[in-house]
Amino acid sequence: MVRKILDTLLKIFENNKSILKEKGWIVSSETSYEWWDGLKSAEEIIISAILVQMSRWEIVKSKVEEMRSKGLTDFYKLCNTTEQELYDVLKGINFYKTKVKRLINLSKIIINLGSVEKFYNRNLLLSIDGIGEETADSILLFAGHKPNFPPSEYGKRVLSRVLGISIKKKNEVKRLVEENLERNVYEYKLLHAGIVTVGRAFCFIENPKCEDCILKKVCKYYRENSS
Repeated sequence: MVRKILDTLLKIFENNKSILKEKGWIVSSETSYEWWDGLKSAEEIIISAILVQMSRWEIVKSKVEEMRSKGLTDFYKLCNTTEQELYDVLKGINFYKTKVKRLINLSKIIINLGSVEKFYNRNLLLSIDGIGEETADSILLFAGHKPNFPPSEYGKRVLSRVLGISIKKKNEVKRLVEENLERNVYEYKLLHAGIVTVGRAFCFIENPKCEDCILKKVCKYYRENSS
């Protein structure tokens, strides 16, 4: 049953790309970096994955674009940039001083590895300060194009309601998806983007906009509460 519903969700998301785009997800080819609201490179996705924690995406995107204009999305240049220089660019992002330290440290790790490709190791990512499981899997999937599904609060809430089951931890979302879908990078990207979109646009913690939701025809929560 779970596999069938996940397949249905993929079809719905495929048919509603414009709604996903409104929430910052550009459905693209399997190996495109533009899924993250038109970002241009793996480096930009890795940087934004650190900056977006506890921060609004709109602000993060503008800061990444500013970093790009200054050449700071190149890890070699980033590594040799002073903290103060980065403070001046990233001021306005929540916890920006901590994130500046993390970005410089991360750039040094990647340079020491010799290539960004060697960075796409889940155990390595999880050993780095500031990178938890959701961030690690997001980097692997969207920057490295590896079939790792990111656990998220949106995933927990949306899939709990759609499937009519109690998902208590984010990791259960990752397990549920990876056990029921083939390890397909495009489908993982589309499913994650769609679920986050639904969580942001319709599936609120309180007073969800069920009548407007693109998933209402397959959502058990909607069927049980629509009367």
